This record gives sequence, C-alpha cells and structure tokens, in this order.
Amino acid sequence: MTHEHSDEAAMNIGENIRNKRALKKVSQKIVAEAVGVAENTVASWEKGKNLPPPDKVIAIAKYFKCTTDEILLSDEERGLEIQMLGLLRRFGSLNETHKPIALNVIGSILQGLEMEEYMKGERNEGSKRLGVLGD
Repeated sequence: MTHEHSDEAAMNIGENIRNKRALKKVSQKIVAEAVGVAENTVASWEKGKNLPPPDKVIAIAKYFKCTTDEILLSDEERGLEIQMLGLLRRFGSLNETHKPIALNVIGSILQGLEMEEYMKGERNEGSKRLGVLGD
C-alpha cells in the first residue's frame, strides 16, 4: 500500500468511525472507553492521522454492531465487494462442467481489458502480470 493509499484509507476509516459515532450519538470518550483506548486516539483515527490496529477495528465493529468492512472500506469499495460476492455466489452455484468454462471466459475478458490498458499505458508500474487470474 502506498503512502497516498494509506492516507486515503485512514481518511475513509476515520470518516466511517465518525459517521457510526454520530449515528449512535455517542462521544469519542465513550467509544474510546468501549474499545480500550484513550479519547485522543479515537480523535486521531477520525482525523485520519493514524490507523486503528486490527484488534481495535474488531472492537469498534463489535461496539457499533457492524462489520469490519463498514469500518475499513469506503462506500464505493463496499458496493464493489457486494457485487463481487454476488458474482462468487453465482459462480459457486454453477455445475462442475460449467465452472471451467466460466473461468476461461472471465480470464479472457480480463486479459483483453488488461492488454488494452497496457497498450494505452494505463497500467501502474507495480501492476500485476498480464493474463493471470487471481494474482
């Protein structure tokens, strides 16, 4: 994860915590006590200055009775994840004869799109190898 991405992630996480807290109408102090940290720690998470460690993300999610995805991911990312889970369920319901066919079709489509991006110079320097599903 690049520094830019970690800054963006910290802002998303902070915003998500702040929004959950506002919905529940509780103070940073109450959240801090519930998850076992200092009040200024919650404030720094909400400002995007620091990321909560994994055990605190779990504690925050339990406190707000939500998933860790609702704490960690942006609305856009959660929407994509829901779409992907739907596709995975559909794939899982295919019979064993159709699964390899679906994988080949999906792989071909992705390879074509990756090649198009590559030819246009849109791929990032650290991007994945062309044509490899799951890498």
